[in-house]
Parts: sequence; C-alpha cells; structure tokens
Amino acid sequence: MMALSEHEKKTLEQIAQELERDDPKFAAKMRSTPGHPKSRHTAFGIFAAVVGCLVLLTGVAARTPALGIIGFTIMGAEAYLATRRFGSPQIRWRPSSSQSMGPAELG
Repeated sequence: MMALSEHEKKTLEQIAQELERDDPKFAAKMRSTPGHPKSRHTAFGIFAAVVGCLVLLTGVAARTPALGIIGFTIMGAEAYLATRRFGSPQIRWRPSSSQSMGPAELG
C-alpha cells in the first residue's frame, strides 16, 4: 500500500471541505468512526456467517448431514443478525417546488 502524495492529500482535503460546505449532514455521516458498535456487530455477524458457510461446506464434503445442517443454521442466523442491525430504511418524501407535468403536458 502506497502513501498519498502531498498533491493527493491536498486534493482530498479540498473535496472534504467542499462536501462539508455543500452537504454538512452527509459529511457528518461520513465522519463516523470505524469502531462504532453497529459496525462491530455487523462485522461479527458477517464473520460468523462465513464460518457457518465453511461448516456447511465441510459437512457436505464429509457427507455428514448433521454438520451441514448445523453450518446452514449458523450461516442463516448470523446473516440475519448482521443485516437486521441496519434498521429499516427511511423513505422521505419531499414535495417538489415545481408542478409535475402529466402525460398531456409533455409534448
């Protein structure tokens, strides 16, 4: 992995300043710390799902149905737990300032 040059560092700093000025709310979201509890839970859930997948494949390779079932259960449960921590998506409706044109007004 290579370090950034001074020019690249300055360019990234300018981009960060423009983002902060244009959309401070989004910039604040991007500044989140990587050790945030949600991200740790998600990372653990993904890791455990991969382990479950490996146990499943080992059970299939060893022709041991019980091990395959255990692996599938681990994989499914941890994938569910990893994704449910994201929360439900929030859709925000913003009324448009201009009137929308219907099919008759388009052309």
